[in-house]
Amino acid sequence: MSELLKLKENVLVPHPSGSLSFGTLPDMPKFELRGGEIFLRVGIHKGINKGFGVRHVWEAHKTDLAKYGCHTIDDVATHIAKMVVPGAPIYCEFKEMRGDHRVAVLKNPTGSLILEPRNERRGFGYYVVTWYPKRRAEGTLVGTIAKPDSRK
Repeated sequence: MSELLKLKENVLVPHPSGSLSFGTLPDMPKFELRGGEIFLRVGIHKGINKGFGVRHVWEAHKTDLAKYGCHTIDDVATHIAKMVVPGAPIYCEFKEMRGDHRVAVLKNPTGSLILEPRNERRGFGYYVVTWYPKRRAEGTLVGTIAKPDSRK
C-alpha cells in the first residue's frame, strides 16, 4: 500500500524535486487574481466531482491517467509537476467558489488541472482540486505560470 494512503487529507504532497511548491501563479491584477504558490494535498475522494488532492485525482481518473504513464497513486505528483511548468497557460472561468475563483492550468496534451485559492495556516496559496483529461481550454486566458525566482 502506498504511504500516501496512510496520511491525513490536508498533508502536503511534495513536488518530485522535494519542494512543497509545484510552481507559482503570478499576480494577475488585470483580472483581480492574486498570485501564489501551488500546493498538492493528499486529499480525499468522495465520488465524482466530490473531493480534492491526490486521492481524488487518482480515484476519479486512474483509467485516463494510465494513458499518460501514471500507473499508481504515487505517480500523480509527477504527472501534476509536468503540467505546472513556466509558460503553461492559466485560465479562469470566474465562477464564485467560497468568495473566490477557481482557475485551470492547462498544458496540452496532458489535460486540465483545477486549482482553488485558499488561505491556510501557511498563508495564501492555490491548492490542486482535481485533474481531468479534457485539454480544451474553458474560460478566459488570464496569464501563464511564472518562471522560478532565481533569487530565492
